[in-house]
Amino acid sequence: MKSRNRSLSAVVLSAALLSSAIPAYGMAEGKEIPSEKEEVIYVTLNTDGSVKHTYVVNSFDGGEIVDYGNYSSVKMMNTNDTIHQEGDKISFSSSSPKVYYEGVLEETEIPWNVSLRYFMDGKEYSADEIAGKSGNLEIHLKITKNEQCEGEFFEDYALQTMITLDTEKCSNIIADDATIANVGSSKQLTYTIFPGKGIDTVISAKAEDFEMSAVSINGIRLNFNVEVDDEELKNKVNELTDGAVELDDGAKELYDGAEELKDGSADLKDGASSLQGGIAELNGGMTDLESGIQAVQEGLDALNSQSGALVNGSADVKTALLTIQKQLNGISVTSESIAELTKASGQIKKAISDLYDGASTLQANVGYEQYKGVMAENGLDLDTLTAGNDEAITLLNNQIYELQLTLDQIVGVEGMEDQVAYVQQQMGQLQQIVNLLYGSSAAIGGMETYLGEVGTQMTTLTNGLKSLKTSYQSFDTAISELVKTLNGMLSKMSELTNAINVLTESYTTLDTGIGEYTDGVAKIVAGYSDIADGVEALAKGSRDLADGSDDLYDGTAELFDGTSSLCDGAKELSDGTDELRKKTSGMDTEVEEEIDKLLDSITGEGKEIVSFVSEKNTNVESVQFAIQTDPIEKEEAEATVAEAEEETLTFWQKLADLFEE
Repeated sequence: MKSRNRSLSAVVLSAALLSSAIPAYGMAEGKEIPSEKEEVIYVTLNTDGSVKHTYVVNSFDGGEIVDYGNYSSVKMMNTNDTIHQEGDKISFSSSSPKVYYEGVLEETEIPWNVSLRYFMDGKEYSADEIAGKSGNLEIHLKITKNEQCEGEFFEDYALQTMITLDTEKCSNIIADDATIANVGSSKQLTYTIFPGKGIDTVISAKAEDFEMSAVSINGIRLNFNVEVDDEELKNKVNELTDGAVELDDGAKELYDGAEELKDGSADLKDGASSLQGGIAELNGGMTDLESGIQAVQEGLDALNSQSGALVNGSADVKTALLTIQKQLNGISVTSESIAELTKASGQIKKAISDLYDGASTLQANVGYEQYKGVMAENGLDLDTLTAGNDEAITLLNNQIYELQLTLDQIVGVEGMEDQVAYVQQQMGQLQQIVNLLYGSSAAIGGMETYLGEVGTQMTTLTNGLKSLKTSYQSFDTAISELVKTLNGMLSKMSELTNAINVLTESYTTLDTGIGEYTDGVAKIVAGYSDIADGVEALAKGSRDLADGSDDLYDGTAELFDGTSSLCDGAKELSDGTDELRKKTSGMDTEVEEEIDKLLDSITGEGKEIVSFVSEKNTNVESVQFAIQTDPIEKEEAEATVAEAEEETLTFWQKLADLFEE
């Protein structure tokens, strides 16, 4: 930025605007070349702001003077030199070191449109009508650009507008846009209007017998020095650009993190979907298992219900043998007793065969491998399920770890509190699923151990029944042979009695074994009831797990949607900060250039001073405007004013006196 040793104060500006004594510079170079001069344009306005008269006072150094202007009349002001007017060319010769002439302009457009409107108690009046009235006064002042006036005077010239109100006639004065000063018993309202600007303001007061002196408007081209220290501003701009870079970098990091979170939530959603499907299959398998266990339980109950018949039949056989033994010992064996023995032995043989068949069937259906086979037939491979549980546990633990990393990134970030709470909730839900999967695997392992033990016991039981069946078949064969022998050898009762004694003793042992067998079956039934209860609880847990997996999938879907929205928002933020970064890059240079332009616009630097009167006047040192309205006075005061004018110099007379000094 250019160094500017410029200073300005309101006092200096006011003095410059009010002063009409303008120094002159340069000399005419010839009759045809415009002489160096200064212009002051005096404009008299009507009380409503419309133009009434326009005069121009041109000032030169002495010598041969050539000037241009479309004046209706011209006259010398401070010398008696002869002035010549040929069309728009004005010429004269003067030996005075300072010479002034006045030219009258007709129907001239000035750079500003001035409007003054007067209201009393809300009703609008002309200046003549409002003079002498009392009430709530409002004066509406409006100054705008006159588009009919050529040149850039509106853009280059500042105005100082002064309205003076007699405090004996106006009180409670309110003028928001004005600088108010006490001048004797009056209030002077001053409006400073910078180049290119207008004004639209209202003055209000309590009026009593209202009158007002002339409104004065002075215009001068601004050309003053302003000392500007832009170093601090440049530092602030640099801080802004550096902050924009940091903000953009942070936004990009946030976007990258949001992308990673989105990818992780997508993986989590897919994993939750797979887990949901697997758990649904597990839940279906557990339902089938529960049905199978119930069927096995019913079979065991049926087997256990035959134990009574077996025990009773055995007791009958034992009783029959004891009876035979007693009869034989009493030497009273009959063919009927022998036939009863054959019948009872056949019943025992059939009961033992039925027990063996039932135990074989039970053995074929009880055991972990059989259980796995049933589950496989229903579409659930327990080994695959266990492996899937382990894989799901690993996946979920990885997801929990990734969520923890994400949580570490967004904790403490402003505006991310809802996402932090949501991620923490999802981590808790995932941990619950991990615990359920551990429980599922443990239940399968426990089922394998328990069914293995039951299978072992059933194998022992079946083998025992097989041996019992084989032994009893031999025993039954022996009984059949014995019956034949007894039927054929009733005479050999002594030998028969000995045989029956041996048979009775052996059967007593068999009867004890049958009792132990039925007790074992009862224990198996009771133990299998516990298995059924456990499977029922496991099935309930599986259903809860399925419900939890549904909730987990819904939650991961919401998390994915939320992270997608977060990612989109982070992308928009990143694009915005990138745009901000681009826009602020080089801002220090742009700000410096704009400040230079602004200062040039208000100081007039670089702009040529042009004549208001004629573009042929190319050697103009300065142009000023002195604009004044007529005062607002009551009619009865006109005579007094006329008399006072004879004794008091007018504004223009005082101005002429200044030129003559």
